[in-house]
Order: sequence, then structure tokens, then C-alpha cells
Amino acid sequence: MFDDTFVEELIVRRTTPLNVLIRVLLVLFGLLFTMFGFLIIPYVFPLCLAIVCVLIWFLFRAQYVEYEYAFTNGDLDIDRISGKRHRKRIASIPESQIRVMAPYEAAYESEVTGYQVSRKYDASASSRAAGRWFLIYEPYENDYGFLVFQPSAKLRTAMKKYLKDRLKGE
Repeated sequence: MFDDTFVEELIVRRTTPLNVLIRVLLVLFGLLFTMFGFLIIPYVFPLCLAIVCVLIWFLFRAQYVEYEYAFTNGDLDIDRISGKRHRKRIASIPESQIRVMAPYEAAYESEVTGYQVSRKYDASASSRAAGRWFLIYEPYENDYGFLVFQPSAKLRTAMKKYLKDRLKGE
């Protein structure tokens, strides 16, 4: 009777070497700050240690990133969730704005020619993750966006119903 489509997925961003470096620097900075506090005013050391531990915990948690894909009746919404708390809408793409969607492989590189892409965004687990797809959309006239993401087979099947011949490689 009803032919509504709703598919939702959550992709966790993998830790990069830059994230590890930032975490190591945070811990080193925290140790230096705590030692400096102990040398200047020793009786404030427990307070400095508590403040540093809480700050490091919040900053570590802020580096945890997830992407949520929600496909509802032809509209694709992608949100970035930082620290399991803060949600930011990355893209809201109606089916009518999608020009092409294909696997992110060399074989489909020809699909990108002819589009002057002004914005690019990677909403996948990592740049080397398997199953990455790209999507070219046109939010404004002659202004194209390039989105890399990791849709599951269920999400691709739901999108195929709306995209038809614009979905390549399926």
C-alpha cells in the first residue's frame, strides 16, 4: 500500500596517524602543564591534574567521528557526528540534484569528466576503505559537489529505485 523508502547507516571514521599524533601531543602537553603546576604551586597539583585529565578526555572523545547516511524517499542526508554528541549536517541532497553515482574506482573515472567540482567531501571510514562510492550532485546551477561515501548494498538498492540510469556499476 505504502511505498516509502527509508535506509539509515552509521559509518565510523578510522583513526588516522594524525589523530594518534594529536593524542600523543595532548598527553605530553598535559604532563608538562601538570609538572609546571607542581613546580610553581605544589598544593594546586591535584587540581591541575584533574583539570588536565578532564580536558584530555574531552579532546580524545572529540576526535571520534561517525557519519550517518539517511536515505528517505529519494533524499540523501549525510551528518557528521563528533564525539557521539555533536551532529552537523554535511549534505542534504534531493534525488533531482544527483547527476551520477558510481564506485570510486579508476574504471569509472570517465563519469567525472565534464563536471567542474567546487566542493569535495569524504564521508567514508578512510581513504583506503573498501566499498567506497562517489556521487556528483548539483546544489546550484553549474555548481557541482563531489561526495565520497560507503553505501551498503541495502542503501544502493534503495537509491537505484530513484536514480535508475544515473547509478553506474550496479
